[in-house]
Amino acid sequence: MTYSEIINKGLSLGISEIELYVVTSKGMNMTLTDGELDSNSFTENFGMSIRGLYNGKMGYVYLESTEDEAVEFALKSLIENASKVTSSTKAFIYDGSGEYQTVEEVVADYENYPVTTKLEKLQELSKKILATNDLIKKVGHCRYGENSSTTRIINSKGLDLKRDFSYAMVMAGALATDGKETSLGYARDLGFEFEKIDYDKIVKESTEETLSKLGAGSLKTGVYKAVFRYDVMTSILQAFSSVFSGEAALKKLTLLTDKIDTQVFGQNINIVDDPFCDKAVIKQPFDDEGVPCYTKNIVENGVFKGFMHNLSSADYFNTKSTGNGFKAGIAGSVNVSPTNLYLQPGEKTLEEVISTMETGVLITDVNGLHAGLNPISGAFNVQASGFEIKDGKIDKPVTLFVVSSNFYELLNNIEEIACDLEDNFMGVAAPSVKIKSVMISGK
Repeated sequence: MTYSEIINKGLSLGISEIELYVVTSKGMNMTLTDGELDSNSFTENFGMSIRGLYNGKMGYVYLESTEDEAVEFALKSLIENASKVTSSTKAFIYDGSGEYQTVEEVVADYENYPVTTKLEKLQELSKKILATNDLIKKVGHCRYGENSSTTRIINSKGLDLKRDFSYAMVMAGALATDGKETSLGYARDLGFEFEKIDYDKIVKESTEETLSKLGAGSLKTGVYKAVFRYDVMTSILQAFSSVFSGEAALKKLTLLTDKIDTQVFGQNINIVDDPFCDKAVIKQPFDDEGVPCYTKNIVENGVFKGFMHNLSSADYFNTKSTGNGFKAGIAGSVNVSPTNLYLQPGEKTLEEVISTMETGVLITDVNGLHAGLNPISGAFNVQASGFEIKDGKIDKPVTLFVVSSNFYELLNNIEEIACDLEDNFMGVAAPSVKIKSVMISGK
C-alpha cells in the first residue's frame, strides 16, 4: 500500500485520526583489532510506526513492510491496542499549524570514498597512536562509522514532513602501561566531510589523555575548588536534563515545578535548547509529533523560563508544545527530550580558567553517573579521576575518589564558564566550569 492508502484504510476501519512515522536508514561500521580489520558491517533498514486515535484513545503498532496483508493486520492490532488503553492522559495527532524553519540539508560525502580508503585511514590512525610513545601498547575501540537517516511524518490532517541527517565518525582508544599501572584515553571526531575528519586530533587527544593518567595518586577527603572539564559537565547536564521536561513536571519528578520565572541558578547560568545550533551535528526543523522546533531559553541569567513540552504535557499545563516531543526509537511512544540543549559558554579557555586557581582539582572522568544520581533531588555521587591543580597549573594525576554534589547547588556555585563548548555535539553539551567548592571523598 502507498502511505495515503494506509491512512485511508485506517480511517475506513474507524480510526478517527492516524499518523505514519516512517524512517529509512543506512549505516556502516568498521572496527580494527591489532591494526587488522575485525568487522565490517552494513545495515539498511525501513521501519514504520503507525499511531491512531480510536474512541479517543491512542493505539500504536510497528511494521517493516507496506504489503497489504501486513498493513491490514497492523491496523486491526492498533484498534485492539487502543481499546485496551485505560490512561486518562490525552493524546493528539498534530494538525500542522505553526511556522516551520527551513534547515539546509547537509549530505555527508562519505559515499564518494571506497571502503578500502576508509580502512587505510583507520589503519594509519592505529599506527600513529602506537608510534607516539613506547608506553602505548595497544589501540582499542578503533572504529569508523557512518550513518544516514530520513524521517517522514504523514497524517490524516494533511501533515507531510521530511527531514534528513548523515555524518561519519571515527574514534579510537589508546592503552598505555608503565609496568605497574594501565590507563586508557579515548578521542573521536565526526562530521559531514570525509577529508575533514581530524585524525591528528584523535591521535593527540587519545595519547595525551592516557599518558597523563599514569602514576595517578590519591586525594585526601575534603572540600575542594574544582574544574569540571567540558565532557564531565556535559555528562552531568545530560543526566539531569529531564528536570527541564514538562513530562517530569507532570509526574512530579522535578523540583522546578512552580519555579517558572524564578531565580533558581546562578546569574551566570544560561541554558538554551536550540534545534538549529551551529555546533550541533543534527538540526531539527520539527519534532517527532510534527510540531515546529524553535530556539528557546530554558534558563536565562539563572532564571528558569519554562519547561520543554510535547503535545500531551503542553495540554496538561494549558500551554503550547515547544517542539520537544521525540521518540526513543521508531516504535516508541513520544516523550519530552531536548533538541540541542547546551550551557552557554564563556570567553576564557580552559587553561585560563585553571590559571585563576592556586589549588584545586580538574575532574576529567566520572563513572556510574546514572547509577549514582537522584533526578528529583538533584543529588549525585560518582567515582571520578582527574588532576590536582597547583599554582594555576595542572599537576599530578589523581584517581579513585568520589565526588558528591547536587545539580541545583552546582549551578549556583559556578564561578567561571570556559569557552570550550564541543564542536559537532549531539543532543546535549556544556563547556568546562569552575566550581567554588565540591565535596570529595578520598583517602
